[in-house]
Amino acid sequence: MTKEFWFILISITLHLALLLLVAAKKWHLLETRPDQKIVYKLLAEKDLSLHVFKAKNAADSSPSPAVLFFHGGGWAFGGAEQFYPQCEYLSHHGFTCLSAQYRLGPSQQPDIRGAIEDARSALEYITEHAEELHIDPQRIAVGGGSSGGHLAAALGTALLHPLSDTASDKFLRPAALVLYNPILDFAPGTLSYPLAAPYWKKVSPVEHVDGAIPPTLILVGSHDAEVPISSVENFCDKVQSKGGHCEIEVYQGQGHGFFNQAGYLEKTNQRVLQFLAAL
Repeated sequence: MTKEFWFILISITLHLALLLLVAAKKWHLLETRPDQKIVYKLLAEKDLSLHVFKAKNAADSSPSPAVLFFHGGGWAFGGAEQFYPQCEYLSHHGFTCLSAQYRLGPSQQPDIRGAIEDARSALEYITEHAEELHIDPQRIAVGGGSSGGHLAAALGTALLHPLSDTASDKFLRPAALVLYNPILDFAPGTLSYPLAAPYWKKVSPVEHVDGAIPPTLILVGSHDAEVPISSVENFCDKVQSKGGHCEIEVYQGQGHGFFNQAGYLEKTNQRVLQFLAAL
């Protein structure tokens, strides 16, 4: 047999192995199911739900700590399923984990302020229904990836003063923030600026850091073109200047959205668990 034949055979084998790996990952995600889905907000066009993974392996019957996640997707696409792997992991370590839907808009002009209001509504719902959910309302952490990380950061800063006439007067803060390559700044010159140009300061978490921000962990890739490490460092510097606690975990050679990739899912899950367990 010729060298060309063996080259083609090896190439086909490698491609099939890759396809099987991707299929296995998707199948696992399809097999992962939340214990419950709860509608937390009614909109004219859609009901918004929390996908709930109940705490397992709890040491006792006390209310569990909780983590609320918001998916990424540029405030225009994506779904609560993105954080199923994290929720499955955390639920087996004693946390009730919830992944939230929120309103999505056109990719060129998403409703960022509306998404922030939905994020606040989700946190309010969980806090108000803590007894039913069997969670400790004083130990609710909030996290998210990319645009979802932005929503989580918004909940932890002073950004949440009413953004519209329909915004709630309540002003809750989570117990901690877990931010995966979060968008923290919409300033002119950033990639996200065109999406919020008329009101960029109002929706930039970095512009609203105050002394009440909860302990924060940020996970970011060193090669992230959408969320430069400098923006993360600037945010953490502001948190620390206000007397807050902020940790940055940099993953070398990784780009945007690395945390759901094979190898890094387990690493980031362990890092997040370590951070939350220390609070």
